[in-house]
Amino acid sequence: MKSTKTGICIKGLLSLIMALVIYAPVMASYEDALKLYQEKDYAGSLKILAEELNPAEDMTPDSPNYNLRYLAAHCHWKLGNTQSVIAHFQKCMQIKKEAVEPYIDLSFFAYDIKDYGYSETIASRGLKVSNEPLLYYLLGKIALIRKNYWRAKALFEKVNSLNPELYISYNALGITLMNLKKYSEANTAFSVAIALRPQSPEILNNLARSYEVLGNYQKAKEYIEKAKSFSSDNSVIQDNLLNINTHQQDIQ
Repeated sequence: MKSTKTGICIKGLLSLIMALVIYAPVMASYEDALKLYQEKDYAGSLKILAEELNPAEDMTPDSPNYNLRYLAAHCHWKLGNTQSVIAHFQKCMQIKKEAVEPYIDLSFFAYDIKDYGYSETIASRGLKVSNEPLLYYLLGKIALIRKNYWRAKALFEKVNSLNPELYISYNALGITLMNLKKYSEANTAFSVAIALRPQSPEILNNLARSYEVLGNYQKAKEYIEKAKSFSSDNSVIQDNLLNINTHQQDIQ
């Protein structure tokens, strides 16, 4: 029995070695394509990927096609090729049924192009693969856009329970709570977000706004000035700074 187990292990090891030998040139080309993607040469990256991708090997064990298609999807995303983005991500889902990343990225892509219904569908499907905080976050963002604030609140709170370090979720929760007129709770959410991301102009601006509606103009001015120091040309921040200064002067 011992020799049988050893034989199985050796067989598996040999298969792995053979796969590395067979696909080593492809993976080297993948690294070149990835480098071009990072350099924002998306068309050049796609050219390499197209030369290496053999669709007939999609479901072949140890095939590099998942990585090739995943990168191709992101290249097409940058180039605005909607159908190609969807096709590559969907094929990635078929190749690696346990991988949640294609669901996350396709959901975010659909959200970016404002196809909220499709984004919601893909995110919901992805949650059947993995209880991924980013998918709940995306569903919360869609609920926020639809002004379903109570659903958005529940979803962002779910995200925060799963990943207490995801600052974007605390910021989104704060925005939701502001819409619900729960200003003190919004201030708390923004405070957590800024503790996680101290140099974010957006969060600093939101935290300032929450202090403003709570009537704490000194704190509001402190945070809006910090926001301006990181994004001096932002017109929203400039307008809010003007409003806060005006309110502060009115009460003096």
